[in-house]
Amino acid sequence: MSTLKEKIQKATTEAMKAREAMRVQTLRTLFNAVRKKEIDERKDLSDTEVEKTLLTVLKQLQESLEQAKGAGRAEMAAEAEAEIKILKEFLPEQMGEADVQKAVAALAEKLRAAGTLPTGNAAMGALMKAAMAEIGSKAEGKIVQAAVRKALEA
Repeated sequence: MSTLKEKIQKATTEAMKAREAMRVQTLRTLFNAVRKKEIDERKDLSDTEVEKTLLTVLKQLQESLEQAKGAGRAEMAAEAEAEIKILKEFLPEQMGEADVQKAVAALAEKLRAAGTLPTGNAAMGALMKAAMAEIGSKAEGKIVQAAVRKALEA
C-alpha cells in the first residue's frame, strides 16, 4: 500500500475521532476515488498514481467552486473551498512559475541536445509529456503548458 494512501486513511481516522464531519466526508470521497481506480486497474496504486487521482478530484472540486460562484451560491462555494483546502494538504509542495519555467527550459535544452525534440507542432506534445513526467503534481498543468510554450518560442 502506498504511503500517501496510508496517510489519507490515518487522517480519516483522526478526523472521525475528532468528529470533523466535513473533513471525514472529503477524505472518504478521496479514498473512494482511489479505491475505485484500484479496482478498475486491478492493482494497488503507487504514490504517483494516488497523486494523479487526488489531482482529478481536486480539479472536479475547483470546477464545482467556479460553478457555485457563477450561480451565486455562496454556501456551496464555501463548502467547495473548504474541501479544496483539505485535499491540498496531501499534495507535494507546489513549484512557483519561475521554477517551472527553469525546469521546462532545461528539459527542452536537454531534449534538443539529444536530438529527441521534434520540430513544429509535435514539439509541444513531446515537451509537454516530458515536462509532466518530470514535474508531475508539483505544478498545475496550465502553468506547465505556459512554460512549454515559452520554452518552444526561444
